[in-house]
Amino acid sequence: MAYKITFRRGKRISSSKLWPCDLEAAVAHAKAQLPIQREQTGATSVSVSCERTGDVMFTFTEQPEPAEL
Repeated sequence: MAYKITFRRGKRISSSKLWPCDLEAAVAHAKAQLPIQREQTGATSVSVSCERTGDVMFTFTEQPEPAEL
C-alpha cells in the first residue's frame, strides 16, 4: 500500500511525496524530514495519509519554542 506524506505551512501545502513502503516507514520518514522541510519551505506540520482511501493515518504539528523571558 502507498502513502502520501504532506508537509504544510499553516493550512497551505508546502510539499508532498508518495511513499511506497509500509506505514511505519512512512511515519518515520515524515518525522525525520519535518526539520529539513521547515528549513527549506517553512513547513510546520506533516501528515501521512493512505493514497488509496485518503484516510489520515498520522499527523504531527511542531510546537513553537517558548520565548525566553
